[in-house]
Amino acid sequence: MITHAPEVMSPKDQWALSLPMMLVLVFPFYANDFANIFVDDWRLWLLIDYTGVKLLPLAIIAWLLTRGRLHPRDLGLTYPGTIQFLGTFLIVTLVGTLIDQNGYAVTSTWPGYQALGGMPPIGSPVWDWIDLTFGLLLVGIVEELVFRGYMLAFLRRYTTNRLVIVVVSSIAFGLIHWSLGLNAVLITTIIGSVFMTAYLATGSLPAIMLAHFAVNFIDFAGIIPKSIFKLL
Repeated sequence: MITHAPEVMSPKDQWALSLPMMLVLVFPFYANDFANIFVDDWRLWLLIDYTGVKLLPLAIIAWLLTRGRLHPRDLGLTYPGTIQFLGTFLIVTLVGTLIDQNGYAVTSTWPGYQALGGMPPIGSPVWDWIDLTFGLLLVGIVEELVFRGYMLAFLRRYTTNRLVIVVVSSIAFGLIHWSLGLNAVLITTIIGSVFMTAYLATGSLPAIMLAHFAVNFIDFAGIIPKSIFKLL
């Protein structure tokens, strides 16, 4: 793997990496969890989820890219080569899944708060499968673009300290799961640190996007036995 951090080009307009722009990108992720608490209809939940934290951030990033405010390299949209791609994908998927499938056994007895809500069961098998495939793939793409790609470019305007970058970005990522309880926030924060560490090491996001999807797919789809990854 490449050991240097990804190079971030200076955007044509500094506001593309400004605090207001970052807040515009991340706010929908935090607000979206209110749907977990107050929305019981899976159709409305999917509508809010797909428009708020999938299509809206993706549209903003696409606009920044097409307008030349950011370059694809700024967001890690590069292909590092097949060997590095596969190696990154396999390692990040394995580490992320092991944390996801074993972390809750460690944190379950810790003090905190329980889940405030969750996604309502999808009543349509067709839509359920669409959400488990296309939907989770979008999750991997959009969340990596925002909380790894864009977040690194933004934070590098203020610091080059990798530990600070990993900690800040990972906490920001973990907190978007606030409605699922403190355990979920802690575990996703740790997984987020793995994703950002991998991004800093490789400078490329596509394999991490795919690994993000794989970790979620293993957890939610029920096709690959989770017992394979249980150590605790």
